[in-house]
Amino acid sequence: MESKMNTVSTEENTKPVYQVKKSWLGISDWIVDKVGVRPATWNFILKVFRMIVKGSKHMEAPVFGPIYKRLMKFTPEEKTYSHGTVLNLNVDVSDKGESKVLPIDLVKDMLRHASYIASANVCLCRAGNDCQEYPKEVCCLFMSNSGRTVVDHKVGYPISLEDALARVDKAAELGLIGQALWVEVEQYIWGFSNKTMENFVEMCFCCPCCCVALNLSKNASRDVKKRFRPSGWTAIVDEETCVGCEACVEPCPQAAITMNENGKAVVNQEYCVGCGICKTHCSVEAIKIKQTMPMRSSVQEYFLEDGRLNLKI
Repeated sequence: MESKMNTVSTEENTKPVYQVKKSWLGISDWIVDKVGVRPATWNFILKVFRMIVKGSKHMEAPVFGPIYKRLMKFTPEEKTYSHGTVLNLNVDVSDKGESKVLPIDLVKDMLRHASYIASANVCLCRAGNDCQEYPKEVCCLFMSNSGRTVVDHKVGYPISLEDALARVDKAAELGLIGQALWVEVEQYIWGFSNKTMENFVEMCFCCPCCCVALNLSKNASRDVKKRFRPSGWTAIVDEETCVGCEACVEPCPQAAITMNENGKAVVNQEYCVGCGICKTHCSVEAIKIKQTMPMRSSVQEYFLEDGRLNLKI
């Protein structure tokens, strides 16, 4: 079953572009800097990450849900800007369609244009869950001033462009999921100043078992789910090949796969972010990650057009 090329969603294009918040004589920046993670508070932050995922399971509860979304800075929707773009590092080149570039190319291009790159010491998500499936050292990269802050706080280190590009290739080899993220509440996790937030880009290499963003999105209400989007590639099921084993249903981090009346897997294209986890669980190769929307020219363009974030890296 082939898909037709859809158009990129523009439902948030009328939202005002993000503006740097006031620092109120530097008081807010001082507070954020003090609460940001350091080696001494690392274990506490790991617990916070685990609590974020647990709390997300109750996001639609009548009392707790609205409180959780406000604390996580998902509401009010018109004044909050958390956004993520999934950049699958392992799309099938034979299904490249009309695209001139692949998601992995956009990731590498972003790194080549970054003024500064830093790596976290280890992945917070995998460290917090003591992941046994994927290495903790193949972890997120921070661009520009956000990278400098991570290094200054001694929870990261500068990394060369050559090593950063090698990190991307290693993540692809391991089957990790690329995500370019700007998560507003992470200002308090990492200790970024208000000014740094316009330079904050986090390139993550995520595993489905531990990633806070993927698991939060899976548990989320629709208004939060739509903040995490595909880069133009989504999962497509060949019904003739599908045997109805349901092996792809539970692993999907977006809960986007169901079974139809014929016992075949169906992907909800509204929720699918094209991560490819379902494909790795399909023993009969009935699922492919195909280009279903035109790709944008850069990672920054996804942030601007979909998330209304004009980021300077």
